[in-house]
Amino acid sequence: MKSYYQHLKSTKEFGETQNLIKKPILRSSGIFPVVKNEYYTSSVHFLGYWLLKRNISEVALLITLRSSDGNILLRKTESINIAKAFAVHLDELLSKINYDMEKTFVGSIEIEFNTTQDMVFPYPALVLEYHNEKFNTCVHTLGRIYNDFEDMKENNEFQVPETGFDIHETDDLQSFLSFVNGSLDNSDGYIEYTVTNSKSDKLSGNFHLGKINPFETKLIFLNKYIPELSKFLSNKSGSISLKHNFQGFYPRLLVGNTQKSFPSVSFTHSYYDCTSCTSDSDYWNRHNDHHFDSSAYVPIFNQKNQFTNLIIYPNLSPSDLTLQIDIHDKNGSKLFSNEKFLEIKANENKLLKINFNEIISNLNISNSNLAAHVITNSKNNKIPSRIKFGLDVGISGQNSKLPCNICFNTRMGNPLLENKPGSFHWAPIFNKRNYVLTLGNFSSLKNYKKEVNLEFNFYRIEDSKTFTEKCSIKPNSEKRLSINDFNLDDFIKTEGWVTIKADSPYIEGYYFNLNSSGLVSGDHFF
Repeated sequence: MKSYYQHLKSTKEFGETQNLIKKPILRSSGIFPVVKNEYYTSSVHFLGYWLLKRNISEVALLITLRSSDGNILLRKTESINIAKAFAVHLDELLSKINYDMEKTFVGSIEIEFNTTQDMVFPYPALVLEYHNEKFNTCVHTLGRIYNDFEDMKENNEFQVPETGFDIHETDDLQSFLSFVNGSLDNSDGYIEYTVTNSKSDKLSGNFHLGKINPFETKLIFLNKYIPELSKFLSNKSGSISLKHNFQGFYPRLLVGNTQKSFPSVSFTHSYYDCTSCTSDSDYWNRHNDHHFDSSAYVPIFNQKNQFTNLIIYPNLSPSDLTLQIDIHDKNGSKLFSNEKFLEIKANENKLLKINFNEIISNLNISNSNLAAHVITNSKNNKIPSRIKFGLDVGISGQNSKLPCNICFNTRMGNPLLENKPGSFHWAPIFNKRNYVLTLGNFSSLKNYKKEVNLEFNFYRIEDSKTFTEKCSIKPNSEKRLSINDFNLDDFIKTEGWVTIKADSPYIEGYYFNLNSSGLVSGDHFF
């Protein structure tokens, strides 16, 4: 893990002065565990955004398919020189090697982009999807093979466990983690774990994975290594922290849960466990009183058996925090505010859940398109620079018991952000999935009053055709976009992308697929 301040420097996110000896990013990559079985298969999706965001006219694409033991099965190259939607489908790659499609496949897809211009980020904006006709689950780029020694050294500045996701363990639901090893042999993969249940009780232990070959794909069901997990969780969700000895790759893990009765999977990515991160660089300095310490926008789904929960994991740098919850309607009017909704104590390490449906029911609010502004206030200027939550959106009473579990950070109250004239975001669009995109115009600035102008540009996979729509969004409100808006269902036949240009740096957003089976997938914007 690199420090948050080093991340800002390396990405020049707020106009920071760049180190003169920094190497340009000419290779950007992601590597994904992929599965094909009798129930579902895998795909990777992306937009040719380099042409739009970086004015890079051509990018070389290299696709590598590997077996579970790390052997190369196929390599394919392509030139990306137009701004459109792209996809890499596991089924198509397997057909090229005459794979028996009746057999289960577990392996990996590595996707590399190379260019002669600085891409800034070594991890590209890719989306991994597992899917069939009845469900899909998706997450953005997670693991990657380091570009070189400098890249590895920078990201291994601090060694911390991975955590920050929901686990279930019942007769029907099983939790798992998966990753693709880097180019180095691991003579004996080793994990130390601490499980936290819904009562915040702890269960600790360790297990060995044995030898892990270079580029080997590991798919690990936790109940195999933690036999008492089901009893400990007692039919409720929990969380887990995983300290490992993996080397040679960026160890952001694919994590989630599977369901037996409705064969499906829901996943997200892991995140840093910062409970041992106590140096000055692990905390954000409060610059002035015009900004909240940090804040985040959360869409609330509360119609037709929908539910929305916010999960606070025991993964924060030690700090005493107060969570303020404000709820606004689609016009920006504040319907609810509690400045001391929840206290988070530095020494308690609790797993906490905020049930937005309960808040709304107690207020007798019938409005749809509600949004929450979650504000963190710390004591003694001990502001964790990384505050990671989980956003769970689901539908009760359907075949699927699996909500999404979106990993996201609060945004720090950084006055430098006021110097940015606007922002640029993008997100995938999946047709036939009851697709909903949400945008929030909320800010860490306390007296925020800016109405924001938005420009949507839509792209599809079939060709390079595009079209543009414009709208505005009031302060402290959100805009929701469905596949039925702007005749999107006619334009985007199967899949596509949307870019969002805003004349404000404070726009945040998510996309959701509310499958009719009840399984909800989604993620935050790029």
